[in-house]
Formats: sequence, C-alpha cells, structure tokens
Amino acid sequence: MMTFEDKCNYAIKELENAGIWKSNYNPPILKLARKLGFKVPFPHYNSFFTNALSAGIYFGVFWGVFMYFILWSQQNMSATKMLSSATLAGVFFGLSMASYYKYSFKKNKLTPWCEIKNN
Repeated sequence: MMTFEDKCNYAIKELENAGIWKSNYNPPILKLARKLGFKVPFPHYNSFFTNALSAGIYFGVFWGVFMYFILWSQQNMSATKMLSSATLAGVFFGLSMASYYKYSFKKNKLTPWCEIKNN
C-alpha cells in the first residue's frame, strides 16, 4: 500500500509526463491546504462533484468579496442580489473547472487515484 506522499509523487510524474503545467495541477489553494495538513489529491484526480464544489465555493466567496469592495457597496446593491450573483459566478466557475479537469484526466489517460499502486 502506498502512502499519500508516494501517491502524490507518482501523480506528479504522471502529470508532468502528460505535459500538464505545475500551476495547473498544483494551484495555490491546494498548496495552502497541504501546508495546513490536509491530504488533498491533485484536482485531476478528484471527482467532478468535488472539483465543482471546491472551485465554485472558493471562487464565489473571493469573487463576491472582491466585487463588494470594488463595486457593489457603491451601488447600494441588496444583499440578496449580491449573494445570488456570487453564487451564480461560483456555480459557473466550479462547473467550468470541473469540466476542464475531467476532460484533461480523460484526454491524458491518467490513472484514477484509487488505482495508483506501487509500480
């Protein structure tokens, strides 16, 4: 049985051999999660739902806060409209990123995370 770190090392080699950029398979939020002690696989190896949810929440929150301070607070926009706009942006971004990762996984014929074993 491989350790999490062994699986990550195998996945990194596989992703690099596929020509996928490091910034694409190891985004800043993932680096932060690992520094905080979370054992999170690379996005290419996550399920569609996991990628959609994590990317959507991450983007929706940060985009909503950014838009509030830059634009919405000056427009006196209602909280309901702000929340629905941030949610819609998060859903769109999350689905887009999850679709990209699923496509990239299949295109590059990557090994499913659960099937990575000692080679």
